[in-house]
Amino acid sequence: MTGTLAATLIDRAFQERLGALLEERAPWIDAAELPAQSTVRLLVTEGLLPTVERASPRVPAPFDLLRAGELLATVAWFDLASAFSLWCHMMTMLYLAWAEPGSVLREQWLGELTRAERDGSTALATALGHAQTGRPLPVQASGHASGGLVLNGFVPWASNLTERFLVVTPVQSGSDTLVVAVPSETPGVFVEPYPRLLALQATASTTLRFQDALVASEFVLARDALAFLRTVQPAFLALQASFCWGLAARALAEARGHLRGVNVVFEPDIAEAEAELTAAARALRSLLAQALGSADHELRCRALELRLATMRLACRAVALEAKTKGGQAYRAESGTARRLRESLFLPIQTPTEGQLLWELQRSNWST
Repeated sequence: MTGTLAATLIDRAFQERLGALLEERAPWIDAAELPAQSTVRLLVTEGLLPTVERASPRVPAPFDLLRAGELLATVAWFDLASAFSLWCHMMTMLYLAWAEPGSVLREQWLGELTRAERDGSTALATALGHAQTGRPLPVQASGHASGGLVLNGFVPWASNLTERFLVVTPVQSGSDTLVVAVPSETPGVFVEPYPRLLALQATASTTLRFQDALVASEFVLARDALAFLRTVQPAFLALQASFCWGLAARALAEARGHLRGVNVVFEPDIAEAEAELTAAARALRSLLAQALGSADHELRCRALELRLATMRLACRAVALEAKTKGGQAYRAESGTARRLRESLFLPIQTPTEGQLLWELQRSNWST
């Protein structure tokens, strides 16, 4: 894609259609007086949520990743908590695109996610830690007489852990690593109390525990967690980069809107960041178009690099917004203060900035 459209991930029609409503809802979601998942349900009601082609005989089933990236960026323009919850939900949908055609995961559970009748929770972070350090996965699986699996252990951190969710997590089964989907109503599944967070309180994020939780064998999504992680990682990172991009775009727009008086000294910094934003949009569109193809070494490194670059750009952009707004940015209820708090999450979200740098350096890839 070339021209001005390639320079942005923002869906202007969507922005005009629902922008006022999302802007109005953002403070309520930030205060956790509205759940972030309500934005996912709004998108379903409006017919805007990208869907997996469940009837497709292909594995993975087709999914419009570019459309998903545009949607995440546009939602993040208004509210990162909603964008993050949406990312969790869409990633869970995407994982189920790898389920076999006609399987219960593809037919029943993906259908519930598509209709937002339950929330999708991605919990693959421990698989990355396992890949990088070799430490055992914290969820252990043992066989059951029924042919299913008994799960014990915990997921240190997951989001969208609401009353009805489907979590996708790696588990250790002897010397094997599996990827398993677990519905919230499974006996032996326990959600710990939500801790108080600096931002994103409305995302329903906490620790998840399994105590002799029995899941049927049909809920096993993959039998090699590390291979599955490598396969989905480019899409995983590209969609994370998309909501980073949306936050950066909003912050830079706000900063440019306050370039007057002494603030003109920041114009070169803002212009430089805007140029990076444009370049990142083009790179992201290209990555999103390819990320569900062969996950080769170069594609994975491009995804890692772009996720790192957009995260850093978002943090820098929000800092520029705060500098140009001055005292207004220090008001706790302001959009700028919210974006400052939200941006602090990005370097510690898995993969963290440290993990991204470690992966890139191990791959001898430029950063």
